Amino acid sequence: MSVLLVVMLVAAVGALGLGIAGGRRTGPVALVAEAVMLVAMLDVHVPALHVVPAPFWALLLGGCAMGTAAVDRWRRRSRPGGDHLHALGMLLGAVFVLLAGGHAGAGAGAGAGAGHSHGAVLLPVGVAVAVHAGVVLWNVVGGRVPRVESVRRAASLVSVLAMGAMVVVH
Repeated sequence: MSVLLVVMLVAAVGALGLGIAGGRRTGPVALVAEAVMLVAMLDVHVPALHVVPAPFWALLLGGCAMGTAAVDRWRRRSRPGGDHLHALGMLLGAVFVLLAGGHAGAGAGAGAGAGHSHGAVLLPVGVAVAVHAGVVLWNVVGGRVPRVESVRRAASLVSVLAMGAMVVVH
């Protein structure tokens, strides 16, 4: 579990750093959303934190997803090739925060079945993750975006995948 946490954090910090380095192409709204995702991941997945309840993080990430999608749609006319998949990654992150928050909220005194309470949700979320990963990789490997932006998108995808893996493993 700690290996996945390190992978998630390194990838998320890398994506944020590459977004800052890419500045104009990435845009401030996507950077703020990326920072919110990083803080949410830390708060939900680091056992000593849990400062803010997971449903709040999920709502905030959902709002960030809608904001980035709206800004990308608006900017697409002036800058084709925007990261329209970032919003889907944020929504998947919101789902993972909720699922991980349910595990964290269960506590040690909960019944043995508490970890399996989200089993019915994992299949559709897994399909959404597979589709998202496939499309991001198609764009990155296909050379449709500049190299630094490709690495940023791949790092963001790795952080979301590690977060999902932590939910499944937990």
